[in-house]
This record gives sequence, C-alpha cells and structure tokens, in this order.
Amino acid sequence: MSQTSVTAEQKRKIENYLKEYSLNRKLLMIGKYEEEYLGGGKFSDFDKDMPSEAPLARAKMFDVRHFILSLDNSDEKIFLYFHYVKGEAVEKCAELLGISSRTAFRLKNRALSLAYIKKFQSNIGG
Repeated sequence: MSQTSVTAEQKRKIENYLKEYSLNRKLLMIGKYEEEYLGGGKFSDFDKDMPSEAPLARAKMFDVRHFILSLDNSDEKIFLYFHYVKGEAVEKCAELLGISSRTAFRLKNRALSLAYIKKFQSNIGG
C-alpha cells in the first residue's frame, strides 16, 4: 500500500493514537498537582477506592513513544517525535527541521500516512 492510499479517516485514527501521549502526560500532571496542592485529590469516598491512573497513563505513553522511535530514521520520525511526544507546534517543528511551515504541514501528512501503515497494516501482505 502506498502513502497516497491512506484515507483522511485512517490519518485521524493514527493521529488519535499519537495524541494519547500528550493526553496521558496531562493526566499525570493533574494527578501530581492534586497530590501536592489538594491533598491527594480525595474529594469523595468513591475516589478513595479508585486505583491510580498513573501506571496505565505511563504505559500508554511508553507505547506511543516506543512506536514513534521504532520507525525508520527520517524527517517524518523526527517530526512525529517533536510534535506528539515533545508537544511542539508544527511551526516549531518546521524551525527545528529547517523547513518552511507549509512544508512541515506536508511532512506531517506524510508522517501520519507512514505511521498508519506501520501501525495498522504492517501485518497485511507481509
């Protein structure tokens, strides 16, 4: 399957997967904030019985980071790492890579296609 045959819906699917990194990082920061400033976030008896989200959040972050780092070395890999793991804006990624913002948006599109193929279609036809 070539890059051009990845649909917009498939790109959204891989982008949602990659965005799990920043979502879980925020969950961990909120948990740390609750612990430090709100006395552990124990607002109700229900909360006391709930296990911490931290181990699951860390595992999901590790999975996303490991996936990105497993990609072949390329500008697409660097872009995905800085954009989804480090949380840099597309324009900042462009600056880091020495390319224009317009080229960075095209690079993001290619990177999402490559990531989708690697993550969801690597077992097909191989």
